[in-house]
Formats: sequence, C-alpha cells, structure tokens
Amino acid sequence: MSRAAGIEQENDSQFNLLASKISTFKNVANDINNYAQEDSTTLSNVSNAMSALFENVKTTSTKLGRVIASKPQTFRMVVVGVLGFFIIYTLLKLI
Repeated sequence: MSRAAGIEQENDSQFNLLASKISTFKNVANDINNYAQEDSTTLSNVSNAMSALFENVKTTSTKLGRVIASKPQTFRMVVVGVLGFFIIYTLLKLI
C-alpha cells in the first residue's frame, strides 16, 4: 500500500502543479483580453476624434472657399500680410 500511497501523492502534486499552470494561463489570457479591450477603446476614440477633425477641416475649407470667392482682393491682402509677418519674423530671428 505504501507504493500506492506514494503514487497517489505524486499524482496529487502533479495535479496541483497542472492546476497552478492552468491558473497562470487563465490570468495571462485575461490580461491579454483586458489589454485588447483597452486598445479597442483607444482606437475607437482616436477614430472618433479623427472623424470630428476631418469634419471640422471640411467645414473650415468650405467657409474659406466662400470667403475667397466673395472677396478675393481682401483674401490676397491678408495672405500678403501674413506672409510679410513670417518673413520679417524669420529675418529678425536670424539676427
């Protein structure tokens, strides 16, 4: 009987070792699932932000197109003024 008891004890220790490994794999799988859900949420938020940005750029470009079409001389003066400002700023920065 002592041989059977030794085998039984060895089986129990192997079973406990296997249960420990399975528990570790479950924890790793749960961690991976949590990270995947976080990444999915982040990607969804980025996608929504990019859609909103695209819509804002589209709206702004439409408004800019209307301004250019309605008053092209005023637009040219503003562009020349901004360009002149950047040229002067760059020159002063170099000095």
